[in-house]
Amino acid sequence: MRINHNLESKVSQNALFQVNRSMGKTLEKLSTGLRINRASDDAAGLGVSENLRTQVRGLNQAMKNTQDAISMLTIADGALQEQTEIVHRMRELVIQAKNDTYTSVERSYMGQEFTQLMEELDRIAASTNYNGMQIFATPESTEGSNLYTQGYVTGTSDTPHDLSRQHNVFDDPEDSVFGSSDWGSSHHFNMMLGANYYTSDANAYNGGNGTGDGPRESFDQNAPNMLTIQFGQMDSNTLFSLYGNGFTGDGSDTFDGFQFDAADAEDNIINLFYNNFFGRDATVQDKLELALEVIDGGNDVDPNIANMWAGANQRGVSGLQRLNTMRASIGATINRLEHTINNTMNQIQNTQAAESLIRDADFANEAAALTRDQILSNSATSILAQANMKPQSVLQLI
Repeated sequence: MRINHNLESKVSQNALFQVNRSMGKTLEKLSTGLRINRASDDAAGLGVSENLRTQVRGLNQAMKNTQDAISMLTIADGALQEQTEIVHRMRELVIQAKNDTYTSVERSYMGQEFTQLMEELDRIAASTNYNGMQIFATPESTEGSNLYTQGYVTGTSDTPHDLSRQHNVFDDPEDSVFGSSDWGSSHHFNMMLGANYYTSDANAYNGGNGTGDGPRESFDQNAPNMLTIQFGQMDSNTLFSLYGNGFTGDGSDTFDGFQFDAADAEDNIINLFYNNFFGRDATVQDKLELALEVIDGGNDVDPNIANMWAGANQRGVSGLQRLNTMRASIGATINRLEHTINNTMNQIQNTQAAESLIRDADFANEAAALTRDQILSNSATSILAQANMKPQSVLQLI
């Protein structure tokens, strides 16, 4: 018998140490709910888990971005709804003025209301904003500069970036909200709808100038995680313009109100819409007919009326058609983004589930392990006590 080295005690101490260490880790997992609390628990699993966590947090922010985009689109649609109501009223006034039961005096009253409604159209377009940024391009957004020439102004505190001619925003002009034939200006907002920015997103980015003057800073439609939302010019200059292939900026192609000269016995003096009408031989009925054409926004102007206006048959989208086109684009985008949110929520749920399988603790398994460790700890403690008493039996030999 030996007393200098109690090997049985050493074995029991080692077993007790390992059991207590295992029980400590089990208690940590049960208290935190995590299987992996440090890299030493599972280095590879930790790396995968952190990548999945990164995706989940990015997707959560992407969903918030998408919700913000829907909010901005809803604000824009509300403004266009009111503009539509105004244009409907303006159309009623034109139809009323076409009735020859009214003299130039009554028609001048209609013209006053028409002019006030026109000013309200411009005010709504200029005042509609999201987070202090003007949504629609208007003269006010250029701080006094002429928006409708082919030169472009730099961004202001009211715009997200520089103004662009609307058909130059994307590589394919037909992707613009009003197509390639409309030269109105626009504002656009770039929205990040995904959790990552890939090379394909960078390749879809349109920096610098497009095919004409004006900055773009937009993303084409093939970008997987970025979306450019474009808002066309929605003031009286485009809603009531005959020219689709450019704006001269000198007032010759924009609305000028309609007023009647009550002193004219023939009741044939009317300033309607455009300065280029001045001096042209046209009846009141002809001019009001053109007003209806522009308000309705048909694709073509009546040839008999177009010859009173140089280039009138070349005009772009105007009036109610312009409003309907812009609202259709907004509505379609909102519907798309609602599906984007649904898909993002599914990705968050499934990615979180994958991360949970790797990192979260299985409570049933850990509880069983804790019970085992507690039993082994009590057993090892008891055996250690007996092993420590064993050398004392040597005293009986002395």
